[in-house]
Amino acid sequence: MPQKRKIVIVGGGQAGGRAALAARVADESAEISLISNEFCAPYERPILSKAMLLDGETKLPCVLDEVTAESQDINLHLGLTATGIDPAAQIVLFGDGTSMTYDRLILATGSRLRRISLEGADEGNVHYLRSMDDCTKLRGQLTKGKKLAVIGGGFIGLEVAATAQKLGCHVTIIEAGETLLPRIGSPTVSAFVQNYHTENGVHFLFGVQAKAMVGGNLQLSDGTSLPIDMILAGIGVDPETTLAESAGLEVENGIKTDSYGRTSDPNIFAIGDVVNQMNPAYNRHMRLESWENANIQGDAVGKSAAGEMTEVSTIPWFWSDQGDLNIQILGLLDPEQACVERAGEEGGLTLVQLTENKIRGAVTINQARDMPLLRRMIADPSFHGDEASFSDEAVPLRKIMKSARR
Repeated sequence: MPQKRKIVIVGGGQAGGRAALAARVADESAEISLISNEFCAPYERPILSKAMLLDGETKLPCVLDEVTAESQDINLHLGLTATGIDPAAQIVLFGDGTSMTYDRLILATGSRLRRISLEGADEGNVHYLRSMDDCTKLRGQLTKGKKLAVIGGGFIGLEVAATAQKLGCHVTIIEAGETLLPRIGSPTVSAFVQNYHTENGVHFLFGVQAKAMVGGNLQLSDGTSLPIDMILAGIGVDPETTLAESAGLEVENGIKTDSYGRTSDPNIFAIGDVVNQMNPAYNRHMRLESWENANIQGDAVGKSAAGEMTEVSTIPWFWSDQGDLNIQILGLLDPEQACVERAGEEGGLTLVQLTENKIRGAVTINQARDMPLLRRMIADPSFHGDEASFSDEAVPLRKIMKSARR
């Protein structure tokens, strides 16, 4: 009898769960083990800053629950932390002193939150949002009338701000830069989002930093003293590459992989937020932190690790729900290049950026129905559009898509 392939997945997030299921489809006889340092089965995280934070009764969206894992003969090891890898012996070491051998290893270790250090701050009132436990702790303090300071004007901070405002909290966002969401590369989007939150009662302070807590007041770098009850720090993440580095894998802004998810060790693959993967669609490495990327890489690399080599070539797409605001971003916008703006119904907005008559990137705000068409256009090598067509709001996107193929 041939020996069963042993596939070990370290990381119990969305990407890890999808990889386990994909590996099972590709190899019905493989011995598949998923290791998670959380005690929850793999689940989707975007809900933590929105519905789950708003209502504790919201059902956690599992990617791979324990019943499914059992039916698919996938071994879940929850509450177990991987502490090291011996690539030569093909062994993963764990914090409880045990170990596990592998034929193929998939690292889905995700990212770690950047922490803040505030003199005088009570750690119980300084929150981060990455896990279900984080969500539960924060939700317990978001009661009507409480004052929340959000440090960082990125997606997580804005999503939590919108949720907290719905719960009746007084919210102030503190952003060290001069605008919101600078990574999108669109001043129009930044202004639109800021106006929306301002109209809903969120207060903004730009160009300042949090320095210390004195009593119940947050001291800022410009001398402002802000009375608060709690802080949410949303200042970004870094790829969690500790295990990869200990194994001697190539690391550069994440674990570097080829387009199949293979690291510098051919027996070790990597997926999700931790990965700086070669993307054939752009002919360069990219590290993407998004729900869709976790799904796509998890599905493809799970198959590759199981022997069914599957390449990942994707155009970035991600979304953010902030109260009644739905933002979707496609491709890579150049902040130095103007976008064509198309006003939508009920105050929505679509932005399209073209380079040599090809779509480089696009953003929709409360215009979700435009995004499937834009995704088809940007992926179609025969598409050649022009700014004049996109500028004419009387011309539907579907018509532009059909008429601009060559």
